Amino acid sequence: MIVIDASVAAKWVLDYEQDTDKALVVLEKHKSLIEEIIVPDLLFYEVANMLATKSRMRSKEMFASLNKIYQAGLKIYYPLEIDVTLAARLAKRYKTSVYDMLYAVVAKKHKVKLITADEQFVKQTGFKFVQLLLQKD
Repeated sequence: MIVIDASVAAKWVLDYEQDTDKALVVLEKHKSLIEEIIVPDLLFYEVANMLATKSRMRSKEMFASLNKIYQAGLKIYYPLEIDVTLAARLAKRYKTSVYDMLYAVVAKKHKVKLITADEQFVKQTGFKFVQLLLQKD
């Protein structure tokens, strides 16, 4: 099992993104039941926001893209108050967003890796269980 963040999921539907091929490999491993992906419910909101505000997609394309992510069969984790509180505390300490830190909290809680394309987050936190998408295991 692994956790991915929105920076990875967005690459599944934004083919002009760098490292799309690597993100699609992660998705295929999940679909092939090789490695289950668990995500906080926040992922869907973040990807939707990215598509609505940072892409040139028309509504129809946006709907299809979001549908692809919803249909991927991701295991959804609904963060508890303690998870959000911890994410806020860690975000303050490491100077990141609470949104980004929540993925790390979910990964740590489930004792799995977090895969991200966010190099800045990896550098700022230095968490050993966080891995850049472009890195090999």
